[in-house]
Amino acid sequence: MTRALPLLLAALTLLPGAAVAGEVVDRIVAVVNRDIILQSELAETYEMVKSDALRGVPSAQRAAAEAELQVDVLDGLIANKLMEQAMDSAGMEVTDQDIEAAVADVARQNGLTVDQLTKELERQGMAIDEYRSELGKQLRQYKFMNLEIRGRVKIAEEDIVNYYQQMTADVEPDLAWRLQMILLAYPATATDDDRAAIDAEADQLIAEIAGGKDFGDVAGARSDDPAGKANRGEAGVVKANELSPLFDEKLQTVDIGTPVRVDTPGGVYLLRVAEQVDRSRKPLDEVREQISRVLYDDAMERELTIWTEEERRRAHIEILL
Repeated sequence: MTRALPLLLAALTLLPGAAVAGEVVDRIVAVVNRDIILQSELAETYEMVKSDALRGVPSAQRAAAEAELQVDVLDGLIANKLMEQAMDSAGMEVTDQDIEAAVADVARQNGLTVDQLTKELERQGMAIDEYRSELGKQLRQYKFMNLEIRGRVKIAEEDIVNYYQQMTADVEPDLAWRLQMILLAYPATATDDDRAAIDAEADQLIAEIAGGKDFGDVAGARSDDPAGKANRGEAGVVKANELSPLFDEKLQTVDIGTPVRVDTPGGVYLLRVAEQVDRSRKPLDEVREQISRVLYDDAMERELTIWTEEERRRAHIEILL
């Protein structure tokens, strides 16, 4: 193949319709097994990516950066050829139904109908048939990667925890309390006996909670605050200085997890700091899915690079730049 290529290139200039002097002849820049990559493919892809890839590069380094980018673009085209060949060998196909479903899904995600998506694409200079063709290529690659690459990717719980710790390591703490509250309200026409009964009940409930009874169970059964009763006593995450001075003063006298009684003219509040939380950090459970997705995408990219390197070693590749 190495010796045949120059002969092939020479023969092309003898074919009918060959370029006359002054015209640009499309030439082969790489051979990947039995497929070729043309200069026009390289130039087209290079033009699409150079604006972003070279943004901010100083003029003194521009020429070297452009040369390096051209090599990177060609490497990417070679990788695409290798994947296309592997997909062909595996008989990987995408049906018209797959493509139509994907088009409908893209439209739905953007809050559009398929007709509206078609018009938007046309406004941007792309025909719907061209878009379907490109989408079909992406679907085919996605199916292939699921078949060949996905099985190599494993995301462990330890990976998620480590990523979360690194992500939050430099965040300045913003400590607050997760507060629980029960209200035992005095009736508007309460007598001294009524108040005494509520006071005694408050002491009893404090003792039960301190003895291990679940605060949420008590609040759900007894609190006179409708929202607190519905939320099983959860009053939200607050900082000490966001509470009334009376509440803050009482809570500062007990340890986290210990219930305390606060008497007010309108009734008795039973308060408990369930835990101290850091408001500067979202809990791990809230960001677990996001972290998993980032780690999965990174792992897929690494495994795809490894797969491509393996395929390159097995393939016959010639670079003719």
